[in-house]
Amino acid sequence: MTLESVREEISRIDYALIDLVRERQRLAAVVIGEKHHTGTPVKDQNQRIRVLDRAFEYAVTCNIDPVEVRKIFEILIAMNEERQREYSGEGNLP
Repeated sequence: MTLESVREEISRIDYALIDLVRERQRLAAVVIGEKHHTGTPVKDQNQRIRVLDRAFEYAVTCNIDPVEVRKIFEILIAMNEERQREYSGEGNLP
C-alpha cells in the first residue's frame, strides 16, 4: 500500500465513524422519548457506568488503550445527554 492509499482508507474510516456518531445521536431522540414516558432522568449514572465499562472491556480485548477509549465514550455519552436535553426541552442544563 502506498501512503496515499492508506490515508484514503483512514479517511473512509473517519467518515464511517462520523456516520456512526450521527446514528448514535439519532437514537438519543428515541431514548428521551422512552425516558420521558418512564420518568427516567436524562442523566442515568447506572447506564453511563455500564456503557463505559463495556467500552473499556472491549478495548482491552481489542488490544487498544482502554483509558483513551473510555475518554472517547465519555464524550459520546455527553453528546447524547445534551441531545436528550434538547429533545426534552431542558436545553443546556447540567
